[in-house]
Amino acid sequence: MANLKKTETAAPVEEQTESKGKKKLGINPEISFSVTEAYKALRTNINFTIPGDGCKSFLVTSAVLSEGKTTTSTSLALTIAQTEASVIIIDADMRRPKVHSKFKIVNKIGLSNILGGMCTADEAIQPVEDVPNLSLISAGTLPPNPAELLAGDAMADLVAMLKERYDYVIIDTPPVDIVADALPLTKLVDGVVLVVRYHQSIHPELAAAVERLEFAGARILGFVLNGVEETTTYYRGRYKRYGRYKRYGYSGYNYGYGYGYSSKESSDDSASAQGKTEEK
Repeated sequence: MANLKKTETAAPVEEQTESKGKKKLGINPEISFSVTEAYKALRTNINFTIPGDGCKSFLVTSAVLSEGKTTTSTSLALTIAQTEASVIIIDADMRRPKVHSKFKIVNKIGLSNILGGMCTADEAIQPVEDVPNLSLISAGTLPPNPAELLAGDAMADLVAMLKERYDYVIIDTPPVDIVADALPLTKLVDGVVLVVRYHQSIHPELAAAVERLEFAGARILGFVLNGVEETTTYYRGRYKRYGRYKRYGYSGYNYGYGYGYSSKESSDDSASAQGKTEEK
């Protein structure tokens, strides 16, 4: 941490930055201690799972809708940025983008505009206010051909360039059981974090997601068990419960040019998370 006049001010400054970051994600700082600690543990596990001193890159996905992948990717980006590492998060879900709304940033130009040759990467990269070291490339204008854009050479060139600039590159992608957009990206990153939701994800869907990822040659870094309910009296007394366990639907995720939003990831916005990683 840079040149603090008094050593004892380091912790309050870090806590203040963390609090601002949580507010950006819509998390109440007063009730999110267990959630914060879970993401810190997940951050540590990812660091050990991806060896080397260079840029660490990974994508975050899920099997189906409403399992908490966007909450996980944005919270991980925030948690890693708090270590003073430079982080960029890319919203590669160009069918149903949400990352920009998590950080309260306008989705004017972004990934689709870069890949379509309508702007440069520098023009699309946006800093996240109140969160030093964290930047965002939003999804941009919703394109008619997201899968083709993500599989093209322009995406590979973009990720390679960002790896030279940042310590971490995090890509938020669509669910792999719904569309195949994420699969070509697995070759561009160090690995995949797969988000699973407690009392919601079912085994056949998860098994299908793992099979698709492995067929694409992805390295699955591990799984995040999201939406875990605090059950002990200790936690009930100190931390309010996170998460609403609702069954998901497929109707909100269209494949064509018109994109539906009828199936909300409402539980995604207030989910708790518990990270578990296992090296393949």
